[in-house]
Amino acid sequence: MLPDKYQAHNLVATLKNQAGLTNEETDLFLSFLSLRKLRKKEHYLMPGDFSNAVAYVNKGCLRRYIIDQHSKETVLNFAMEDYFIGDLESLLQEKPTVYFIQALEDCELLILSRENLSRACSLIPKFKKFHDDKINRNHYYTLKRLTFAKSATPEEKYMRLMKEQPQVFQRVPMHFI
Repeated sequence: MLPDKYQAHNLVATLKNQAGLTNEETDLFLSFLSLRKLRKKEHYLMPGDFSNAVAYVNKGCLRRYIIDQHSKETVLNFAMEDYFIGDLESLLQEKPTVYFIQALEDCELLILSRENLSRACSLIPKFKKFHDDKINRNHYYTLKRLTFAKSATPEEKYMRLMKEQPQVFQRVPMHFI
């Protein structure tokens, strides 16, 4: 099922405001998407799956986590509305993911397949620049988060999350935080 402009209004706003897409470019981009719904606790990806798409969170909240060799879960991040989620390494290198991505609420995802991501990047240069810039920003943000995670106390991590993503505390069960 293809989303319409009403269903994808947050993504449309993001693409127009951040990428500078025209109405025609936005319509073309929307034609590349499909709509996928997840129920609370349902997984979008599990270790061993091959990520064949990137997902834009149109509605809901998800968590990305791993389970180590001692069966300990570690939450890596949360994704809420207006976030993209998936496993870029799995998507681009066509290798299995090591992550779990699970819905913490009923979710509505706008799915951009690997093939349609390639089409969008080749047919809509402004989207390619937006996508490349987003990957670069995420890379630097991840490095900063990793550095902070290795050096900060649990209290400092909690306070930073409260400052940067206060909505997490209203939507995510405390045992995941």
